Amino acid sequence: LLEVTVASVNSGLQRARVTLRDRLGERSEWSSSASADERELLRRYVEAHESADARALAELLRDDARLTMPPHPVWYAGREAILVATKPGFDPAFGRLRAVVTEANRQPAAAWYLQRPGESAYRPLAIDVLRVEDGLVAEITSFVSSELYGAFGLPR
Repeated sequence: LLEVTVASVNSGLQRARVTLRDRLGERSEWSSSASADERELLRRYVEAHESADARALAELLRDDARLTMPPHPVWYAGREAILVATKPGFDPAFGRLRAVVTEANRQPAAAWYLQRPGESAYRPLAIDVLRVEDGLVAEITSFVSSELYGAFGLPR
């Protein structure tokens, strides 16, 4: 009976996935992992942050990109607004950023570590999950919580 139930559930899930693909179309969320193009975009995103290069970051963002930071009830709409919001993080007084590249919900992501001025250790800062459209970053969801690092198997 248990084998029949498991087989029924698996069959139902497979049919549901096909139905979702038919109704929603192909989306990056359905792929098994980030594409080579998405990984390259993520590499450039990390490089822009680690070198504090706002111009390089701007080149990676769609004009209508959006930045959210759950659970904070704030968002930034548009490339220019995102650049204003990220500017303090590029200031040397903020510290130095380093990233560990990862994935979240099958989307490219970067786990950020911050070394504050005068400190030797890098500490967890945020995990940025990127939604990519047409080769550019359409949305950044930045989870500012060190508690998530363990769920990703990342060091704290």
